[in-house]
Amino acid sequence: MKKEYQLTENNNLSSYDYQVADHLIKVSLPKGIVADHALPTFVDFHAVNVDLSKPVSEITISIEPHDEDLTNATLRSDISMTWGDRFRFYETEDTYVTQVMSESSNESWWMISSKDFSSSKIYAIRSELEGNSILGWLIMVTFAQASLLHQTILIHASVIEKDGHGYAFLGKSGTGKSTHARLWMENIENAKLLNDDNPAIRILENGEVFIYGTPWSGKTPCYKNKGVPVKAIIRLKQAPYNEMIWKTGREAIIALLPSSSSIRWNRNLFDQMLNSLEEIIKNIPVGQLSCLPDREAAVLCFNKVINLK
Repeated sequence: MKKEYQLTENNNLSSYDYQVADHLIKVSLPKGIVADHALPTFVDFHAVNVDLSKPVSEITISIEPHDEDLTNATLRSDISMTWGDRFRFYETEDTYVTQVMSESSNESWWMISSKDFSSSKIYAIRSELEGNSILGWLIMVTFAQASLLHQTILIHASVIEKDGHGYAFLGKSGTGKSTHARLWMENIENAKLLNDDNPAIRILENGEVFIYGTPWSGKTPCYKNKGVPVKAIIRLKQAPYNEMIWKTGREAIIALLPSSSSIRWNRNLFDQMLNSLEEIIKNIPVGQLSCLPDREAAVLCFNKVINLK
């Protein structure tokens, strides 16, 4: 029998509504847990303007031991840049199971999710529930996958907002995304940081493409519940010179794909992501900036993108 991990009426739970990229996330926490302490980066994301009847993901937090049978589960991944060898990701017939081992004890956090991530149950370590980044990260996992069905992609990027438009900088870890964003802020008037690690790109019903701040911004505390139209997406490449070239078609998809969050072996979610990427490149210029970490790189990039029509 297929399990569903949805929020239910429970006197021992308190429900909270959050909005990310103008999508609703419903989180149910055990009573006695202060939501803003358990999810401090979500404070600016309490829902006020979204349709509360249509959440993209519903998440229940439990402090009881998990009851999922993993006897026949398939290990899909034990690689995580965030958690190192403390991470495991399994698939069962009806669910995905995420495990993050505690750094300070022999216990683990577990998350059991439906195949489309529209519902999840997180089994938390009570002593680590407040003041720990694992809970927020697990919710990010659910949102990144569930939102794919709503023409939204969580991407690994730094984003600058300038004069009401967003400019996203992509690249491998260590490429210099944060450095390039900082160079914009230091050298381009009115350039402000919107997000420094995991912004969300959403295709609106009218076809316009927006980029949003999220509760997930890496090591930089920049958690803005705000969205702006995307003006350009630039993939950075370290080089001993500064040069910008534009990408189209297959090359543009290849530039965006490595920075887009999707479970590759879930064909439905992966196809939804590809469909959204194809729509994005039809409307948004995609470039590659080979660059040094200097002022000239920021000025060159700015001059190339600011005149786009």
